[in-house]
Amino acid sequence: MDLTTIITYIGNLSYFAEGFFLYRILSHFAKKREGKIWSVIVYLSCTIISTLVIFPNDLFNVTTDLIWFTVLMLLAFQGSIWQRLAAVAVLYPLTVSQNFLVMDMFGVIGHWIGWSPALDIACMIADPLLHLLIWYGIYRVFIRHLNQTRKLFNDRIWILLDAVCLASLVSITTCIYFAPSETYKMWPAAFACFVTNLGSIALAQYFLTSIQQDMERRNLILQKSYYEELEQNQTEIRRLRHDMNNHLSAIQSLFHSGNPEEAEAYMKELETQMSARTRVFCKNSIINAVLNAKYNLAQEHSIDCFFHIDLDKLIGIDAISLCCLFSNTLDNAVEASVKIPDPKERRLSVKARVTENGYFTYEITNSKKNTVLEQKGILKSDKEDTAAHGFGLSNVREMVEKYDGTLDISYTEDTFTVTVLIGNA
Repeated sequence: MDLTTIITYIGNLSYFAEGFFLYRILSHFAKKREGKIWSVIVYLSCTIISTLVIFPNDLFNVTTDLIWFTVLMLLAFQGSIWQRLAAVAVLYPLTVSQNFLVMDMFGVIGHWIGWSPALDIACMIADPLLHLLIWYGIYRVFIRHLNQTRKLFNDRIWILLDAVCLASLVSITTCIYFAPSETYKMWPAAFACFVTNLGSIALAQYFLTSIQQDMERRNLILQKSYYEELEQNQTEIRRLRHDMNNHLSAIQSLFHSGNPEEAEAYMKELETQMSARTRVFCKNSIINAVLNAKYNLAQEHSIDCFFHIDLDKLIGIDAISLCCLFSNTLDNAVEASVKIPDPKERRLSVKARVTENGYFTYEITNSKKNTVLEQKGILKSDKEDTAAHGFGLSNVREMVEKYDGTLDISYTEDTFTVTVLIGNA
């Protein structure tokens, strides 16, 4: 086996490594469909897409790469269409521009210097090595900055990222389609596309940081609410303990005076006051604080409540997303129930659990009297402030979409029900 053959085999191995880096990046961009067949299809496609040779005026390869990449994301991955298209918008210009630059630079340098067997072997070694280093660098930048994008970005951010990267996509394809004879004049444009899309990853990191900071701020607010409620309950318990001797004396006097019924009623009232307002709905303190706050709010409005929460096995859904789901739907349910004139007709039921196969299910049903307003498939509230219409359910819908779940809303003349199902929770 001669040296050229050995170098060719080594170069082919590097191509599979480049495909692996692209495969890993796409797996963080969107959720790949389950099954080994899909994994093989995606990996082989990533290997071909990442190593496809791009020549000047190469209409066929440039177009094929774009179509193949787009179809791969739409068929082999799940999630929002904007999320999947963002992978194409960000990574396609990176792929095409660096493939064109490396190939054309070696070609121009070889033409200027003059091809020789030694230079040919040097290019055969340097070309796959340089591609591999570039893809490794892209992979490291992406993993460092955008590792949590799939879970935290919503459609609005994906659309913005698509729009930012669309200019690079159009620029690099146009430049290659209409490449001048002196191809080195295209190098600045190709390099600019490469840098721009790497910069878009940094921009997305800025969005990601803002989202995380907002989540932390909301988390602190929920913690503050929890501890304030806990302190209020502790103060109430201390006050009742301080008066315990007086209560016991009163009960003893009722028994001695021959009034056991009044003594029993007094004890029941005392027991109600002694029971802490903080109930343990689940083990997560933040979610428990939200549930307690909404439960107490419902009790203040004489709403008959039934809470069945079983989230002990819950993994994969962050507490802030769950708080968004519970707080928004409970606020809407309490608000609708309060509008019922007769307190005896006010009812609220909440059920949440994780099934044995890992599915998170959530259902909330409340009684209502008001008419549900719907416009172009979007539910509207009947608040006087029209600017506040629909934000509660809109936030819930975004949370569900983030985890590739389903949201179902149904209602009758007397009830309103929201059902959420999220797989692999």
